[in-house]
Amino acid sequence: MCGIVGIVDPHCSAEQTLRVLQRMTDVIVHRGPDSGGHIFGDGMGIGMRRLSIIDVAGGQQPIANESGDIHVVCNGEIYNFQEVRATLTACGHQFATGSDAEVIVHAYEEYGDDFVEHLRGMFGLAVWDQRRRRIVVARDRLGKKPLFVAQKGECFYFASEMKSLLQACDGLAEPDYRRLGQFLQSAFIYEPNTIYRHIQRLPAAHYGVWENERFSIRRYWSADFRDEEGVSFDRWVEQLDAALADAVKVRLHSEVPLGVFLSGGLDSSAVVAYAHAAGLKPLKTFTIGFDRAEWDESDDARRVADHFGTEHHLLRLHESEISNSFVETLQAIVEHCDEPFGDASAIPTYHVSRLARQHVTVILSGDGGDELFAGYSSYRGALFAERYRKYVPYAIGRHIIPALAQTAAAVLPGRWHYQALRAAKVCRDSALPLIMAYRDKTSIWTVGQLRLLLTPDFAEQADFMGEQYLPDPLWRVMQSDRELISRLTEIDVRGYMLDDILVKVDRMSMAHSLEVRSPLLDHRVVELAARMPSDAKIRGNAGKLVLRKLMQRHLPAATLRKPKQGFSVPLRDWFRGRLSSLVHDYLGPGGYLPEGIFSARQVARVLDEHRQGRVDHANRLWLLLTLAAWNRQYQSGGRESAMASVSAGSDVPGAGQ
Repeated sequence: MCGIVGIVDPHCSAEQTLRVLQRMTDVIVHRGPDSGGHIFGDGMGIGMRRLSIIDVAGGQQPIANESGDIHVVCNGEIYNFQEVRATLTACGHQFATGSDAEVIVHAYEEYGDDFVEHLRGMFGLAVWDQRRRRIVVARDRLGKKPLFVAQKGECFYFASEMKSLLQACDGLAEPDYRRLGQFLQSAFIYEPNTIYRHIQRLPAAHYGVWENERFSIRRYWSADFRDEEGVSFDRWVEQLDAALADAVKVRLHSEVPLGVFLSGGLDSSAVVAYAHAAGLKPLKTFTIGFDRAEWDESDDARRVADHFGTEHHLLRLHESEISNSFVETLQAIVEHCDEPFGDASAIPTYHVSRLARQHVTVILSGDGGDELFAGYSSYRGALFAERYRKYVPYAIGRHIIPALAQTAAAVLPGRWHYQALRAAKVCRDSALPLIMAYRDKTSIWTVGQLRLLLTPDFAEQADFMGEQYLPDPLWRVMQSDRELISRLTEIDVRGYMLDDILVKVDRMSMAHSLEVRSPLLDHRVVELAARMPSDAKIRGNAGKLVLRKLMQRHLPAATLRKPKQGFSVPLRDWFRGRLSSLVHDYLGPGGYLPEGIFSARQVARVLDEHRQGRVDHANRLWLLLTLAAWNRQYQSGGRESAMASVSAGSDVPGAGQ
């Protein structure tokens, strides 16, 4: 696990190129605290910071081929490197290290730009072909590791984090506030865009080539989310068993301590089960507990840990401790994400990563299970809505039935009152066309609400997702004639999981120099899950059917019955209580929101409604807080001072060629 950087600038001498590379790697020491290195010449060079996992002694990067004219830097792990190495050795290639990254440079020699198709793993990588004066960059199939690129005139830059690019060229720091429309709706910015006008994400499952002053990209993989008929449910179970066992086993290769995140839910418990079956010893597990029962899963995690006899570590977070360190955590989240980030579960993820890093360097997680196997309640709601629209005429379903439920709520007592109100809302929403229902379900702010929140001038510029709502590739998925759950799971894998979940996991873990591996997101597991018909995943009120059936062999019955539980913190109550003043300081008059974008009166209304308990605006306030913290840190001088303090302590060695 590393952080990588690169530069092409024909106006730079070799010495100037090195200085830029050093600045770029200085600010990502957290991604690679063990060592660093650069290879450079006039106008071109690559560099990295290394977190040593495999071939700790000999796997220093950049790594060269036999003739020394092709070099590679890689952030991530190549899980099939031994298999690829054997094939390349048989073809006559000579290896100088035992590093997984070395197979990349020889695979490039052997297969050309198609080398990436031979790699199984998580990676953001770059190959510098000095003889042909070209750079090839690539990102893994699911987008587990980040890679950002920027082109400005004759210059080209890439890096694992945007902060490195901001160090390379002042002209890259121009924000693109239009993207805030998308961020405030969805809580993230869809790839390839970022908050910066000239910086883009290299899309997942793509590689790019810089050659002859041009940068071109190509997709090299996609999963086919089309139901495969004619396979029995039991056969799906057996195929999933083999795929998961293999996916976990290949991720246990490490020369440093390794553990598993364990929430006590089905996905992380499944990873523990397969790690145990593969003989991982000692099997270390890590859990966060809360002092509120509705947020706490520590007893569920303990049950699984006891079942497998793991060396279990629990960090119990008390509300007072989290809220007292809230500003520090908020600033850390923004600093490591380099842009506003809308998922508040980054807070506990940050803390559990810190806990794990005290004991291990590599951790396995259960990310991906809900998206691949239809675990979210929203999928069950979508199936209900599909049937509701089919059998209930729009006027009746949208107006008459909700009105009757609303009337019943007025006379019903206690929990029946709230259930009737919920039924009214569910029926009203379910009558909407699919894209409108999806938009309303996933929007933090609707377009109408944003037109009130934002100033009129800015609202005209903002990049709202309107009737289409989704970016073009995902919109085409939504509009296809495929089965509903197949469409929704693909959209979540390529959208929410990619641009929210995986960003959160990577940035919060690497903030503590911790490598996270996700067996459920092995591309072979994803390809298998994509082919499974919906009735193998979800029926009635139950999701993850095939995974649940499989894990009956391994897990306690109580774990299999455990309902889905969120991984977050009680922002609603904090923003009304102990953090109310802080929220006002950040968002109120004299606060840190960008000028000219928000209506001060509407922001004050949102703050007041939440504080008085009239409306729960917690998620919306979190978006505004991360935006304000980013604006304070990166647009008001904080970026320069923060990065300068890191750079001042750097001792990164460079090696010219």
